[in-house]
Amino acid sequence: MNPRVLLTGITSIHGWPIFRAFERMLPAASLFGIRPPKMDIPAQPNVFSVCISDKSELQRIRDDFNPTHVLHSAGVCDLDVCEERPHWARMINIGGADAIADVFGDSCYILYLSTDLVFSGDCPPPAGYTEEHNPDPLSIAGQTFVQAEKRIARCPRHCIVRLGLPLGNSITGAKGAVDWIESRFKKGLPVTLFHDEYRSCISCEEIGAMSWSVFEKEVTGLYHFGGLQPQSLHELGKCVLIRGPYDPKLLNGISRFEEVDGPPRIGNVAMDSSKLRGILNR
Repeated sequence: MNPRVLLTGITSIHGWPIFRAFERMLPAASLFGIRPPKMDIPAQPNVFSVCISDKSELQRIRDDFNPTHVLHSAGVCDLDVCEERPHWARMINIGGADAIADVFGDSCYILYLSTDLVFSGDCPPPAGYTEEHNPDPLSIAGQTFVQAEKRIARCPRHCIVRLGLPLGNSITGAKGAVDWIESRFKKGLPVTLFHDEYRSCISCEEIGAMSWSVFEKEVTGLYHFGGLQPQSLHELGKCVLIRGPYDPKLLNGISRFEEVDGPPRIGNVAMDSSKLRGILNR
């Protein structure tokens, strides 16, 4: 395989490890990364700042770089931000998917990284959500990802992978669950996390390896990818606490139903990832 790969959202919690992984697999001339307009990192020749919904800029990149494969991981999934700015969330998540599909859909293989937030987790299946379960999002974030999936699904050569909660170190040191929790602990500030919100947490390194394998095989269709054991946010906080170590008094646990004036919260959105893992292990 000699692909020319365009990666969007390379400053996201999972986008940066994916970009780094692909840097090890491809020459610099065959890899192009897109970061948000107001960011200046990473600063390297094959990275450019673009609003993901700007079709004219994407067309220019298509004509100049001529990609064969696109990995679309740009998007916003911050629940608070999406509820406060729904029009912006729709522009980035749905408008971004529209732009990627319109500009690259006819000429490229497209891998879209979606999210487990498309499910509510209110009545979770005993073995986790499979690809056959219908989405029932509670939040603006989840709703916009569902619509984005539908747009990408109309492209001739596509793969949609719903990720569990990505865990890893971000490029800015301020993105993602672990970074946020640890930043509070380091300052001696308390953290309150839900003990009844479960997700199939997955390391960003595994996401990077999965993405390359999916590209190599040009897997098509809809899949789930997360860890084998679901983990609550409170359990995740305990792991960060112990690793520190930090003062145990800094971590508090509550039910998602106890939150006041917060965004809609998911319950148990653990996913069954056996379908994609089976394909990748062949």
